[in-house]
Amino acid sequence: MTKLFYGLIFILFISLAQAQDCPILPTPVVYTTQTGSLNFSNNLAVDLTNLDQNLKAQLIALADTYHQLKIESGQDKSLIIFKKLENVKQDSYSINVNESIIISYSSDRSCYYAFHSLMQMIEKINANEFSISKSFVKDYPSYQWRGLHLDVARHFFSVEEVKQFIDQMAIYKFNVFHWHLTDDQGWRIEIKKYPKLTSIGAWRDSTVENHFTTAPRTYKKERYGGFYTQLEIKAIVAYAQERYITVVPEIEMPGHARAALAAYPMYSCTGIQQEVPGLWGIFDDIFCAKEESIVFLQDILSEVIPLFPGEFIHVGGDEAPKTRWHDCEKCQAIMKEQKLKDEHELQSYFIQRMDKYLLSNGKKLIGWDEILEGGLSPNAAVMSWRGFDGGIEAANQEHQVVMSPGSHCYFDHYQGKGSEEPLAIGGFTPLEKVYEFQPIPRGLDSFKASYILGGQANLWTEYIPDFNQLMYMTYPRAIALSQALWCEDLPKYELFEKTLMNKHLDLLTANKINYSPTFLKPNFSFTRTITGIDFKVKSKSNEEQFEFKDRSDSSLNVNFKGSYDLPINRTRGTKKLTYSVNSFTTGIQKNIAITNNPCLGVPVVYLTKPSNQYNNGDLTLVDGQFGARPWKGNEWIGFDTSVVVIEIDLTKKQRIDSLQVSFLKDENSWIHLPCTIEFQDLKTKKGKGIGAAPNFYDERQVLYIGKKVQKFTITIKTLDQIPQGKPGAGSHPWLFIDEISIKNKL
Repeated sequence: MTKLFYGLIFILFISLAQAQDCPILPTPVVYTTQTGSLNFSNNLAVDLTNLDQNLKAQLIALADTYHQLKIESGQDKSLIIFKKLENVKQDSYSINVNESIIISYSSDRSCYYAFHSLMQMIEKINANEFSISKSFVKDYPSYQWRGLHLDVARHFFSVEEVKQFIDQMAIYKFNVFHWHLTDDQGWRIEIKKYPKLTSIGAWRDSTVENHFTTAPRTYKKERYGGFYTQLEIKAIVAYAQERYITVVPEIEMPGHARAALAAYPMYSCTGIQQEVPGLWGIFDDIFCAKEESIVFLQDILSEVIPLFPGEFIHVGGDEAPKTRWHDCEKCQAIMKEQKLKDEHELQSYFIQRMDKYLLSNGKKLIGWDEILEGGLSPNAAVMSWRGFDGGIEAANQEHQVVMSPGSHCYFDHYQGKGSEEPLAIGGFTPLEKVYEFQPIPRGLDSFKASYILGGQANLWTEYIPDFNQLMYMTYPRAIALSQALWCEDLPKYELFEKTLMNKHLDLLTANKINYSPTFLKPNFSFTRTITGIDFKVKSKSNEEQFEFKDRSDSSLNVNFKGSYDLPINRTRGTKKLTYSVNSFTTGIQKNIAITNNPCLGVPVVYLTKPSNQYNNGDLTLVDGQFGARPWKGNEWIGFDTSVVVIEIDLTKKQRIDSLQVSFLKDENSWIHLPCTIEFQDLKTKKGKGIGAAPNFYDERQVLYIGKKVQKFTITIKTLDQIPQGKPGAGSHPWLFIDEISIKNKL
């Protein structure tokens, strides 16, 4: 982050100083203030008499970490007094600040939460003097599962880095650390009975460079890996427990198994020796469903279970291609013996075996929502990542659910639209989108809603190679998530943003967290007008100074402060426009390319409704901007249906030489090109089709029209299911459309 950018943050702080409300995040249920404040020195007299030893140690450490305050234990004239409550709401607490500070709490955990809140309320006067507004806080969490997930298989993080990740979680009252310990690209947990899992499975000889869809692929030829010994695992689990965080380990099965199978190939269907892959994606080679493989995995679980005292063990269950099972004699024999109709039911059988084993050892199984396919195991909990539907289905079957939809909770997605953002897997999940997350879907009745435990965000690390970037991708989005999972009544986003800027960016900086400043950057928006579109630049600060240039027309060169609007009228022909916006305050420059054409800003009707996850409005298809690679979710409209029909109204009859429709192909993300496209003039009802599956290779498809039209439809047909041998085989593919434009000569 540049010094100039810090200058912008300072301007924002000054302009918002008068708007400060509650300084605590996540926001408490009740926060009220009265006239006056309580002042005190950096030596705090605190009555610690009845507190648990761990809680005492944590509170002393927190006082020092937040403000370098020194706690002195004593019952006489104590500034902070603790009172234990009985028969109150779980994890509830209150803080009453008057002539002293009284913290009332229901449990050690809630006392710990209360002290974090208290530390966030304190203002520093000088090196030795502090102040806190006279106030009252009452608080408790809305959800019991408030989680963050960390994938250490794709990229490895040290013990100290994992502890720092947990420290930051604790500040914002997260209580579940989902630790993704195994995957295709690395096995990270010591299993003493099977030492090759770490001597072989924890290491790969190369790692793909750039985005895994980049062609041609290149690799960094360097040995990479690492693992945690069981002693290190125990230390991290204990460290989390001290901060009232439960660790849920994930041991992937039956898919994402290549690292384990590199060490023990006999537990695959083919038995063929393969290396730990350095490529991201989904692989056909998974654990065989034969008895030997099940026993192997149960042996592993027998060593995992004693390390993790929490209630749940996560077994993955996602993205398991059935290609090998379909051709495996042993898998087919099990299907025949168990009277299973297909390989999805075979996976259900596989998961049920693990469910029974875990239950017999005092644990509950949780898995990704694919474990619903073929029938949900009787005791299993579901973590819903492919939207909300899997979670709704599980809740309707009266199974516990953790919501973790990619639409709101995938922090490996981009959080900003700018090209300066670090390389990510794709998708677009900005701070505002995270803030909108509601774990309980609308329409779910109260009884079924009681099965929703809460939610979590996932940090998949294919494109997160180090701790600095991990924190950049996590914060401040994790703070927005903490709001969604804690608050009974979520404050307006604008109030949250003010508190974040006024208080918590400083806290992140003090903790040396490399947070993302993306949400502070100017917003570039497009709105529809009668004659085209309006391009607007709006800064978070009215004091930020800009220069706006039209690089295709040197006569337009404007300096402005705060915001600027540029109307762009659609043209009869096709013309490429390029604009640049340069902030004198921060030094950041943004270039915008727009293809002006007769479709720019015209009315669009989705006769087929897009997926809620990738519905960015009907202007997205006619805003003159083509999606770039690697793709971001904000640039596309996504459909998960077999037929898509879109209606376009050019507002007047005019000639179309050719019509271009832009698609995205990313088969590793289950996004496929269509099979056919058909154009139809709504007045004459005459159509013009293009293409068939074998010839459909280009992402930009052109239909030659050569006639005058006003209103027309585009009908696009997709594959019914992803073919065998492709990632997500058997599932319905996604169709992503970006831009619809008319190519005419000027």
